[in-house]
Amino acid sequence: MWRKSWAAAILCAAPFTVLQAQPASTGQKTSLIDAWLAMPNVGQVAWPYAFITADSTDESQKARRSDLFDQFDQLKWRLGERGYTRLVKTVTQWKSELSKTRHYRQPGDWSPAWLLSHPHERPPVARVASLGYCHTPDTVQVWDEAGVHQVAWRPGLRLSDLLDEDSALKGGGTDEVAVISPRGHVDHYGVAAWNYADTDLLPGTRVVGAIDLKGAVFPWMRDEIAGLLAHTPSGAACRSFPLSQGANNG
Repeated sequence: MWRKSWAAAILCAAPFTVLQAQPASTGQKTSLIDAWLAMPNVGQVAWPYAFITADSTDESQKARRSDLFDQFDQLKWRLGERGYTRLVKTVTQWKSELSKTRHYRQPGDWSPAWLLSHPHERPPVARVASLGYCHTPDTVQVWDEAGVHQVAWRPGLRLSDLLDEDSALKGGGTDEVAVISPRGHVDHYGVAAWNYADTDLLPGTRVVGAIDLKGAVFPWMRDEIAGLLAHTPSGAACRSFPLSQGANNG
């Protein structure tokens, strides 16, 4: 499992969106649990929206994003040549949205409860640049052929509801969309009759469709977008607290 290998090697992280720099620091702690418990207002944290970051993850995900942007630029030229003006605007909006991310997190459950129950899978605190949390959002984010938009979350909201309400959310050549949980777990769900699957959606879930044209590049882009979003904290009014000199705040 990646968690075990990470604890023995380097920490990898990914992008966050609305991060607010905080002057307070949790200081140098002997464990990640100690660091969480020293964080201001820890009792108010909604743990599915908590995160940790590392410099190595931030670097790797920014390189990944750069590669994806190169593909976006090439795709926009090809789509423009073929007269797909609307899709050119879609890819432009995808790139613009991903450009807003300044730093990246490590996907996963890093709550004190999880760390206590998995003592052999705790990341070394020296490898963690910062920890933080976001407030529980009231929307679900959708990436479809029309661009990026927010859907108001409601109790009982399911993927099938989005598909019924959004004709631009498509599965492309694989007939699948990617669903990213608030903690950063990525699953694929079928949206065609032959592979149809449904799931509940938590607040802060991201759903990514694929452009419905032939070509392996479109499902690849869906999955690369999903991978970057998995490394982006989910929620509103996010805050981060540095653990080391390499901590990222922005």
